[in-house]
Amino acid sequence: MGAALLVLTLAFFGADVKADSKEKEKPKHSPYGPSLPYLTKEEEDKLDEIVDRFMLYDIGQLRGIEGARALKAFRDLGPEAIPSLVRGLNRAATIEHSCPVVVIAQKLGRLLAASDDEELLEYVKDNIGSGVGRTRHAGVLQDLRVGVSLRKNAVTRRAASSPGAKSPRAMSVSELADAASNDRGTRLKSILTELEKRRGDEVLPALAAATESYEEDIKKLGRDLLDRHLARQTEAVVKDKLNDRVLEIRRAAIRAAARRPRLTGDLIDLLDDDKTEVRAAAHEVLVKLNRGQDLGPSGDGKEKIAEAQAKWRRWWTGKKGR
Repeated sequence: MGAALLVLTLAFFGADVKADSKEKEKPKHSPYGPSLPYLTKEEEDKLDEIVDRFMLYDIGQLRGIEGARALKAFRDLGPEAIPSLVRGLNRAATIEHSCPVVVIAQKLGRLLAASDDEELLEYVKDNIGSGVGRTRHAGVLQDLRVGVSLRKNAVTRRAASSPGAKSPRAMSVSELADAASNDRGTRLKSILTELEKRRGDEVLPALAAATESYEEDIKKLGRDLLDRHLARQTEAVVKDKLNDRVLEIRRAAIRAAARRPRLTGDLIDLLDDDKTEVRAAAHEVLVKLNRGQDLGPSGDGKEKIAEAQAKWRRWWTGKKGR
């Protein structure tokens, strides 16, 4: 009995030592970046599955209760899912449907806009589009890559929050765009206001990003400045931005088109856009242009939309002929 008890005791403590050793060997954070928790392969596979099920839902292959669950699980994903979202984005870029790519890219953009983890940002930048090859989604991938690079630069420099920081007027467009994603409060308002006066490819995306701020006054300012900036652009620029990949830029371009009669035909075309928000914005402007008279559509059905577009085109043809 004594020998047996000794063996059991040693086995018990030996198991504890092994468990403690295994716990100590477990990394403190993810290999993708110190801001993320360490996940086992099983945990990462579970996140990959959530992203894949969302893709099935988004392309219409997963419906009903299961589809609703897939959407909720996707929406609930936090920063720990960033590597899985990158992998899912690359998988989605190899299929014909565009919606999964856009939605996953938007979620990644929001999560990374709040990250100060340089290692994680570098990992994402380097792996966006990895192994994808030629794809019609290259523009979406490139836009996200640029956004991640801007965020990484902002985190690295911290120019806006460092002692003796430049005044907004003394900053370059790139510095203003970086600061717009990093600063807060009164200084952010000054930065956005100065940025609106400038020219450059970084101006509109930075102003559009402000419209998604959790601060209501920043959100409103971002929209007002976006409208003001597009109102000062040429008709050709506004026409081009009607098809921009960034939803808020498209909506601002639609509002700007209200003062450019020759773009009315483009607004009518947008009534059958694949984005509900774009269709609604175009419809709202057309009703205003027609002094409150609504020619439809009264719903989202393809036939109703086509019928409404025909009515709007007849109205527009008659208006031009006067």
